[in-house]
Amino acid sequence: MVSQMASEISFGRIIRTSVKAQPHFPVSLETVEQALDHLQELPLSTWRAGHWRTASLALWGAVDYPADAGRLRVADQALCAALAWEEWLDEIPPA
Repeated sequence: MVSQMASEISFGRIIRTSVKAQPHFPVSLETVEQALDHLQELPLSTWRAGHWRTASLALWGAVDYPADAGRLRVADQALCAALAWEEWLDEIPPA
């Protein structure tokens, strides 16, 4: 039996969020699916912001094309940009 984590798409690093991100996001994100799960739980008024819609589209693009490293990089950048916009990122976003 394959574990759920093994079938998920890893960012290849840990994305660290700030204390301000809680309770919406945990202190670390490791997979695209984990990020999507938390993003989908955002209050509708928050999720409607353009940066969250952009992050969602990019994350779903990475899920749809898991072998595409470019889509994964875009998803990572879009998620970090949305977290940074909210002041929820506790790291320097990837270039």
